[in-house]
Amino acid sequence: MKRVEAYVSSEKAEAVLSALESSNFQATFFESKGMGKGEKRDLSFKGRTMKMRYSTRNTIVTIVDEDKLNQVISVIKESGGTGTTSSGVIVISPVDDLITL
Repeated sequence: MKRVEAYVSSEKAEAVLSALESSNFQATFFESKGMGKGEKRDLSFKGRTMKMRYSTRNTIVTIVDEDKLNQVISVIKESGGTGTTSSGVIVISPVDDLITL
């Protein structure tokens, strides 16, 4: 089994989740912040504007059997990409065991 973590822009998160659901993949997601290549927003407060040090992302996590890995990667890339280098990243790691509660 593999754990697939996709870090996508907040604007693309719903599209990725819908595409995963349509392809019968389950996922967990949460808001995250990072200091990578992502677009940083301007923050205005009390007449001052400053560039945020971090970008806002959504992290989407799913665990799949190895024979479904390429399919889930394709679904995420097709639905979450924006055509720029700051679209996000996908991280894949092994899962030794999965224990249900």
